[in-house]
Amino acid sequence: MAISEQLLKEVSLNLLKLASMYLPDEVVEALKKARDNETEPIAIKQLDAILINIGLSKDKKVAICQDTGLPLFFINLGTGVRLDGDPIRAFWDAAKIATKEVPLRQNCIHPITFKNLGTNTGWGIPAVHWEIVPESDYMDITAATKGFGSEIHTATAWVLTSEDIRKAAMRAVLDVVEDTMGEACPPVIVSLGIGGTSDVSTYNAKKGLFRVPFGADHPDPMIAEMEREMLQAVNKTSLGPMGFGGNNYALALNIEIAGTHTSIVPITVTFQCWADRYASARIYNDGRVEYISHPDALAYFK
Repeated sequence: MAISEQLLKEVSLNLLKLASMYLPDEVVEALKKARDNETEPIAIKQLDAILINIGLSKDKKVAICQDTGLPLFFINLGTGVRLDGDPIRAFWDAAKIATKEVPLRQNCIHPITFKNLGTNTGWGIPAVHWEIVPESDYMDITAATKGFGSEIHTATAWVLTSEDIRKAAMRAVLDVVEDTMGEACPPVIVSLGIGGTSDVSTYNAKKGLFRVPFGADHPDPMIAEMEREMLQAVNKTSLGPMGFGGNNYALALNIEIAGTHTSIVPITVTFQCWADRYASARIYNDGRVEYISHPDALAYFK
């Protein structure tokens, strides 16, 4: 058997709808925990408003934020997977339908002429990122709707290998956070790509924003320790929710690494706003579908 283009389109459409309207439970729980641990009155009010917003969007089945971003797909493709049809067409068709049915704001434009097809497709969007998984017979799909209030503060530093890279990464994170303040709609998810070339570093930073499950540690204990140290340092800035002050500027901080050059290490820092809009599913060759980030997905669409 093979995964059909039609099934891929249906699952991708569901994922875009879920990502836009219904945050994963782990993200909601992290926001509730931040609210319970907050001490600043204005920060508590901001988090209360966010939690009300989440409940309304889920109940009314509308987009969580007016900036529904640009659609992205991260694919882990098993080497044993068989595909019947054009997967890229399936992803693009899903974005077109989601634009009408959610609806998604028609954000995708030509970068020079500003032409807008009104479908959130065109000129390489939706962006589809592929990774191959050896000896696997399933396909993992993570769909995200990436807003640009957080996107615009992505930054890359280049650090000589003669320096202490852990200290340099900490400086990079704190410098970018101080520059960003409340513009990325905190509490945010912070992600770093460390190593590789400039494009690899940036890709890894973006991928880290949508780690599944939310809040999971990096499998390398040293990297996981760096994540905890940096998250603590970011929250000690006391910038807080929406930059108005408080103890919770970031809900999570994730790091992804890649091998790099002997002379210099790129460190890319990027953000996702509190609305960590992603949804993930696994499709098997026999047509079975598991919604990993939203186990009750099918009930939501009834």
